[in-house]
Amino acid sequence: MKAFGLTLRIAGATLVLVALQVVWTHPRSLAQGALSVLPNLLVVLALALVAASTRHQGWKLAGTLFVLYFGINQLNTLDEALLFNVGVNASQAIRMMGSGFLASLIFAPLLVLILGCWEKKPQEEAKPLVPHSAASRVGRILLADLLYVLCYFVAGMIVFPFVKDFYAGINLPAPASILEMQVFRGLVYVAAGLAVADGMKGDRGRTAVALGLSFPILAGVAPLLLPNPYLPDHVRLAHGLEIGISNLVYGVLLGYLITRKAAPATGGGRIESAESLS
Repeated sequence: MKAFGLTLRIAGATLVLVALQVVWTHPRSLAQGALSVLPNLLVVLALALVAASTRHQGWKLAGTLFVLYFGINQLNTLDEALLFNVGVNASQAIRMMGSGFLASLIFAPLLVLILGCWEKKPQEEAKPLVPHSAASRVGRILLADLLYVLCYFVAGMIVFPFVKDFYAGINLPAPASILEMQVFRGLVYVAAGLAVADGMKGDRGRTAVALGLSFPILAGVAPLLLPNPYLPDHVRLAHGLEIGISNLVYGVLLGYLITRKAAPATGGGRIESAESLS
């Protein structure tokens, strides 16, 4: 019965997300909306995984899901499309980001309600976490951003032979502009990762799994699953595979990097230095 109830909740949330897209986010026909059920189902499953893993509930959980959904699935896909001039102009991108922002604000708390996570059952009290100094926090954020940029360019070099013919006909941005955009996009990923890690209460493995599964789905698999007017199928599928694999690796590494460790059990042992990056 629990599995059946969860299935109904996931299905209901997916239909809500499709409806928001049909009438608001990216206005489309009912037929187009029906085709978008599968990618939206994947989005809901990715967000539901995070909701089920975190200790957050209510508005705090809604905020976490908002940052994930809007930041990774909306902002960090539209800015890339705009940067590489694949058919989305600035006014279109701004309009789509604005509508996506408002739709995400609506959908995130609705999803928490639909999943029954507004008030979770009492859990065992979380252990205190090892504190990080301000310098340590900044260092981790910068390292996490650098790690994203590295993953992005390594994955890009691997996939480029399969998509170079398509990009040969496009006026590509300057390398410095690409680098600047990836630094910004990396910070969006880090912000989403920090929001998720905050609710895991020191469980690095759980954070790594949540980010390692949600990032690829939200950033690559769901947006590129269906044909679109901007990318030929071979380019779309190549980028979907590229983003899926690189974001899985990055999400796992990010989870381990930014999640504060639980403090050792009391009994005389001292907490490790706050400055430690281990």
